[in-house]
Amino acid sequence: MNKLTIKKKLLLYGFIIQTLVLVIFSISLHKSLELATLDKLENTLRIVLLDIADDILEHNNFDDLTFNEEDEYKFEPLYIRFSKVDKELKIIKEIDFPKEISNKFEKINLYQNDIIYFEQENSFIISKLKFNINNELYILEIATDNKNLNDTLENLIYILLFIIPIILIFTTVGGYFLIYKSFHPVEQIIKNLKEIKVKDLTKRLQRLENGDEIDSLSSEINNLLQRLEISFDKIYQFSSDASHELKTPLTIIRGEIEIALRKDRSNDEYRETLKNCLDEVIIIQQTVNDLLYLAKIEEQNSLNYEEIYLDEVILESIKELKPFAKLKEVEIQSNIKDASTIKGNSKLVKIAINNILKNAISFSQKESKVLINSFIKDESIYIVIKDFGIGISEDDLKKIFEKFYRTDKSRNKNSGGTGLGLSISQKIIHNHKGTISYESEENIGTKVTIQFTKNSQS
Repeated sequence: MNKLTIKKKLLLYGFIIQTLVLVIFSISLHKSLELATLDKLENTLRIVLLDIADDILEHNNFDDLTFNEEDEYKFEPLYIRFSKVDKELKIIKEIDFPKEISNKFEKINLYQNDIIYFEQENSFIISKLKFNINNELYILEIATDNKNLNDTLENLIYILLFIIPIILIFTTVGGYFLIYKSFHPVEQIIKNLKEIKVKDLTKRLQRLENGDEIDSLSSEINNLLQRLEISFDKIYQFSSDASHELKTPLTIIRGEIEIALRKDRSNDEYRETLKNCLDEVIIIQQTVNDLLYLAKIEEQNSLNYEEIYLDEVILESIKELKPFAKLKEVEIQSNIKDASTIKGNSKLVKIAINNILKNAISFSQKESKVLINSFIKDESIYIVIKDFGIGISEDDLKKIFEKFYRTDKSRNKNSGGTGLGLSISQKIIHNHKGTISYESEENIGTKVTIQFTKNSQS
């Protein structure tokens, strides 16, 4: 059973349910017809019994009684017996009354006068009436066999045995047609899905645009494929970039070690080799840490966010980077006009600002300034970081948020960057429902604008 397809299971279950319903219906119909036919027979016997009782009461001489009700009512067979109740039953008149019907005197004494009783005995239906004539008790019995009842029920059984298989055949064929038509779109979806490969997720399922459940399923699958395509593209790009970024320092380390091992070296040369290897290991470590941190940010849960003061976060970031700015001979100047709050994670926001501010310091001209302004305008909070450094070209400006991307001017060990800082900052800002934009001119400087909505909920 478990190995059957859903179509076959539905067809089998439908057949079983229809069979059960028809069987229950047939039994109910058989019972109903039996009761209705029996009730009709009893009513007929009641009428005949009362008619004969009236005739008996009208005759003073019971010898003149003639029972011709069978012809009068066109009802066959009809058995009549009229008896006097004394110490024993004395039959006065009878017409073909079956001997199979018992005539127990004790039972007759239990009957009440002028009440009609019905009994079934030996395939006969009997109606009985005990009444008083001239202070003497008499009992009138009228019987018929249940042949009419049996014939009616037997005919019904034959009809049901003929009709039920035909109904089952037609309902099964109709059910198969409905199931086939209903599952045809699903089979098309399965067929189309089999054609979609991991290396090519651009294909989409065809939709009927009729708004039914199958169309909704196709729509959701297409949305899923789109998300998967985006995710796989990111994975492929990420893997390619990451392998390139990790391959370069590993190649340098291997080269340094191979050169050092070609012949004996002095202590200073070994020390220089180890220093170069250490620098490259630091780069690898920083790259791996940034990758892990970026993945962590993407899984960041906004339920951990709380109200934070942006002006305090900015001041903390400036305080942390002042030694670095001094080393680069760059001055940081701040102008925070308004105290502002948002819902978020202060540590993440500070990391985003630190990355941007560090870039501004790293690529500023010596003895220049980096300006940080913060203000509120039109229900939005702005943080503007401006430097007077080497700037970014128009082509590079379009790619600065890409993972591992570094401009040619910044591709050097002294910058200490992995190309992930701005990607991390952008992700953090977007998670806080903010935006970040860059404006830059080569050899003039760069301006970064961060915008948050006041009291925004992340």
